[in-house]
Amino acid sequence: MKVDFFIVGAPKAGTTSLYHYLNEHPKIIMSKEKEPDYFSHEALKNQNIYYYNMQIDTEEKYHSLFNVERDDSILGEASVSYLFYEDVPAKIKQYNKHAKIIIVLRNPIERAYSHYLMDFRLGLVQNTFEEIIYRGSSVSKDFELHYQQYIEVSQYFSQIERYLKIFGKENIHIIDYEDLQKDQEAVLKNIFLFLEVETDYQANIKKEYNTFSMSKYSIINWFYSFFLFRRIVKFILPKKILKIITTFFFQKNKKPILSFDTRFYLQNLFKKDIQQLGVILNKDFSKWIK
Repeated sequence: MKVDFFIVGAPKAGTTSLYHYLNEHPKIIMSKEKEPDYFSHEALKNQNIYYYNMQIDTEEKYHSLFNVERDDSILGEASVSYLFYEDVPAKIKQYNKHAKIIIVLRNPIERAYSHYLMDFRLGLVQNTFEEIIYRGSSVSKDFELHYQQYIEVSQYFSQIERYLKIFGKENIHIIDYEDLQKDQEAVLKNIFLFLEVETDYQANIKKEYNTFSMSKYSIINWFYSFFLFRRIVKFILPKKILKIITTFFFQKNKKPILSFDTRFYLQNLFKKDIQQLGVILNKDFSKWIK
């Protein structure tokens, strides 16, 4: 068996929803774990990435994540770390020379800030967003890693260029995050066409995944920021009880707004990369910095 297609990124660009929508299709089997990170596990381990908690380091472990019951189904997975690390495209190509690649691109400013807010809520970063982006990677190991996760991961040009060189445009499907937000049905139909599966199937797009939420109780947010606390609660409580508690204490909130100065700084920081991306994809992304 071989995995047929890969959602390789970008982080915080709707890939969790896409993973679930595709998994509903009768001819598509997604991995049991959303992000196995099989082709990037060495890089994540070497960097001691804070979200890396699995060890899918052999092909046997990797293939065990797929419940293969139908011979005519295609297999897919979604590991957003695959977009950033330089050696991943070649590894995927070596594994399956016929692999297809799906990439979702989000406004790099919004993506970077959304990534930061997620990490802050999880207690993975204590510094302000501005402290990290202005001081960059010159302060400490933690700053370097956070700068990578928020800024360098949002600089798409070289990342996309690597995949284009190895897989060619015909095997890569680029999705605009805004399109995914506005018209999921149209986006999914185009993906089904790209994957050559039945296009008439309609997924349950009403259900939202991985949305931003916080508790109105500051003490709950404080406890939730501790990884060990989250892990213990998840281990002790049944899924149904945990869902009820989460629904009661956590609610969708409006995200904090970036200051004008911070947004202006990031517009200038990403401007050249956005222009280069537009050239290789023959698409105007100037809306991201207007």
